[in-house]
Amino acid sequence: MLSAGYTKPLDRSARSFPRPESRSPMLSAVRRRIRHLTAAFSTSRAADATVSYLISACYLSPAAAARAADTIHLASPGFTTQGNAVLDLLRRYGFSEAHISATVRKFPKILVSDAAKTLQPKLDFLASVGITAPLLPKLISLNPALLHRSIQGHLAPLFESLREVLGSDARVLTAIRQMPFVLRCAPKTTLSLALPALRDVHGLSPEDVSKLVAFHPGVILLVPERVDEIVRAVKSTTGVQPGHPKFVCIFAILSKMKTPIIESKIALYQSLGFEKDIVTAMLRRYPLSLAISKEKIIENVEFLVIKAGLSLEDIVSYPSLLTHSIETHSKKCAVLTLLRREGEPEGHHRVAVVLKATAKRFLEVYVRRHQDKIPDVALAMDGKIPFKGFNVLKKPEEEPLMSSASVR
Repeated sequence: MLSAGYTKPLDRSARSFPRPESRSPMLSAVRRRIRHLTAAFSTSRAADATVSYLISACYLSPAAAARAADTIHLASPGFTTQGNAVLDLLRRYGFSEAHISATVRKFPKILVSDAAKTLQPKLDFLASVGITAPLLPKLISLNPALLHRSIQGHLAPLFESLREVLGSDARVLTAIRQMPFVLRCAPKTTLSLALPALRDVHGLSPEDVSKLVAFHPGVILLVPERVDEIVRAVKSTTGVQPGHPKFVCIFAILSKMKTPIIESKIALYQSLGFEKDIVTAMLRRYPLSLAISKEKIIENVEFLVIKAGLSLEDIVSYPSLLTHSIETHSKKCAVLTLLRREGEPEGHHRVAVVLKATAKRFLEVYVRRHQDKIPDVALAMDGKIPFKGFNVLKKPEEEPLMSSASVR
């Protein structure tokens, strides 16, 4: 029997606790947070391992490795095995550290490719058509995704089209060396537009088409509208028609310039004193006159006319003088000045002819032949005696030797 002052102890089992179903949202949130932190930690470790591998094995800079690591995952057990197989394969085909670095930097997914099934067949195909080291590593490092293109769907049809258009394997290789991007072109479409336009629309003979492609393989990538534009430019600037012996050369040069640039350079020549008919004749004789930059045209014309004393007619007769550097002209003129001052017959040779001489002939005729008698010609050829104009022919007065007092 309980006493009156007895208090019944609390039944702790009867305390009010959240029921399991009321706890589940909180526990689920905690579990999700834990999973997130664990995944983030694992991802961080994987990224660190990938970056480390890219730096040590693929020769990437830390910044480049961090960017590349975002696109690939190499953290699976034994992850280096697949990457090393790819790198070993590339080395067997002549890839240097620089080639590997450029290839992986541009196309990190190559490291997770199947070396035997995906990559080697493409490398073997390229080798079979004559693309081997050192050209092969250079091409792949410029366009690594090429190793993920289909042989039957892209590479084989592309080379078949190139052979058809260019005429020989040797020309195909030349074109690829000059234009590596041609390997990205769609076969049977991009490569089949320009040449029919030249043959069928503008009447070029097969021989001229072949010469044009050999001279400038990039012509195979032109669209018909651009072909028409270049043909009009050739006719309007030089008067040369398709079939003329100079047409192929002029077409190839003008194909690298837009019409407004061509027109602006012709206007520049006229502003320097060349009459329009004279400019046309000069361009017909030496089409590279249009390939020179405006700055170089101005500098050369001013030097040749004002300082070297040539006439515009001399430049028209020897337009290749415009492609030489002012430094080369100055050295030759300095040598010629010394020969004139000493009364040597070669010093009175026509200046335009002297400046046009090749470096080998100039050294033989104007320097070595007179070096023993006039040692200064060697100094002038080295640029140590500046050219001040042919009107400065007086022998310089000998300067007194400096005394020790003057040195102090």
